[in-house]
Amino acid sequence: MTDVDGLILAAGRSSRMVSGNKVQSLLAGKTLLQHAIKNLFPQVDHLFINGDPELCTAACGSRPYPFIVDKLDDFQGPLAGLYSALISDHLSPARYLMLAPCDGPFMPENLVAELYRLIVNNDADIACVRYQNAAQPTFSLWDKAVCDEVEKALLVEKNGGFKPLLQTLNTVYLDWPEQRVNPFFNINNSQDLVLAEAVVCP
Repeated sequence: MTDVDGLILAAGRSSRMVSGNKVQSLLAGKTLLQHAIKNLFPQVDHLFINGDPELCTAACGSRPYPFIVDKLDDFQGPLAGLYSALISDHLSPARYLMLAPCDGPFMPENLVAELYRLIVNNDADIACVRYQNAAQPTFSLWDKAVCDEVEKALLVEKNGGFKPLLQTLNTVYLDWPEQRVNPFFNINNSQDLVLAEAVVCP
């Protein structure tokens, strides 16, 4: 989609995934990172991955993508991935940045288009999915102009999560219709992986 970069958040520690880092976990014969790439790549102009290049390269498959490494020491939450992308030299001149997690294999194929329409029509800072009345900030579209506010939240207020910024910035929500399978299901542990496998390979 014109005017939108995509960023897959893959820098988490995967502390609940006892079998190893989730980006390399297999679902129906493909890594979770490969599923995320397959879902997001067709919906954006340029795709980037926030994560450890060595770890993610092995999980990407044959095609390499530009990596954006966290600019802050230690893992300081998913907001650090957004911030690192916004201050990097890698992103294109596109106005918006779409976030998607590496562990959400059921992302809708028209999600970016719907969020883009919403953020443009409302001249908003953020367009965020809401499913079953719960915000899904790892599936959200951001105006890159919010970089200063992201930096303040992360470095001054020491908050590594998205939700405070959703409250303070001009945020619009996209209420996604309920479906048989939650399109925003996150795989956090081995049990979640088993559930996802049952969906993909019933």
